[in-house]
Amino acid sequence: MDLNSINKTANLVHNNQMSLMIFQMRQEFGDKAPTFYGINVFKVREVIEGRRFPVAQTPNSHPLIEGMIQLRGNFIPVIDMPTWLGCPMTEEEKEKSVIIVSDFSNNIVGFRVAHIHGVEEKEWNELQAAENVNSMGTTNRVVNQTKVKYNGHDELCYILDVESLLIECMPDMAEKLRPTLTAQSWKTFYEGKLLLAADDSKAIRGYLTSVFEQLGIPHKLFDDGKQLIDYMQGLPDGKSISAVVTDLEMPEASGHTVIKFIRADNRFSRLPVSVHSSMTSENNERDAKKLGADFFIGKINTDVVTKTLEAMTKVIH
Repeated sequence: MDLNSINKTANLVHNNQMSLMIFQMRQEFGDKAPTFYGINVFKVREVIEGRRFPVAQTPNSHPLIEGMIQLRGNFIPVIDMPTWLGCPMTEEEKEKSVIIVSDFSNNIVGFRVAHIHGVEEKEWNELQAAENVNSMGTTNRVVNQTKVKYNGHDELCYILDVESLLIECMPDMAEKLRPTLTAQSWKTFYEGKLLLAADDSKAIRGYLTSVFEQLGIPHKLFDDGKQLIDYMQGLPDGKSISAVVTDLEMPEASGHTVIKFIRADNRFSRLPVSVHSSMTSENNERDAKKLGADFFIGKINTDVVTKTLEAMTKVIH
């Protein structure tokens, strides 16, 4: 089964598309096309006018955190995304800015940006890994790229590694990336086999590597769903694989496509599969399990990851 066939089959259960909210860090860009950035609409709760929500500064917080705003009784940290990308706003630009209120693994945060360009539908295979990107200080902060239409031309749109941003400026999340674990008795299930995992965030791949190594679980990590599928397609059977852990948002082939491939291939259909995603809504969990995932883990929760790895040893298909 080639990747095109897998994608077509996955579309029967899940449309294999994402809605991408496109935004800019600058209001004015002269004669040049603006630099576009994108975030999955599933992670966006709402967009609000920055000037309507005064920011209360918080002592001892990370420099990228402007402070807190109050939104319908909830206090939400506002992160200065332009500064993170090396293009800080002036006070005048901040007055005209908007704040994207987003949900990452049940962490509600606001990202200050200049302007919302719009929303575009994209196939997952329209996203490509952004290698050697160096635009406005975005090196190692852009995880994927795609194209958007602007004045009749295709322009690059960068998908940011927002998990890395949150880890950088929120100490609680950063601390979760450094778990201290000991090998468990149930690790015997994984011995002599490889646990395969795919995630397009370098920070999350590092986190998973740390967890697997401390638990004594042999593993192999991939930058996207296509790489994982390509590897599995080259295997004679599934005897060398213990389980699969996959993100949902990935270029080339999404986690939905990975799950559908595994469940449709007799070599691997009995493998335990878990999703590891920051899109923690009930709809995403329901869709993933409908496709055949056994478990759904929100990023970053080491206790749940460990309990799920143990539970995967008891899965019977």
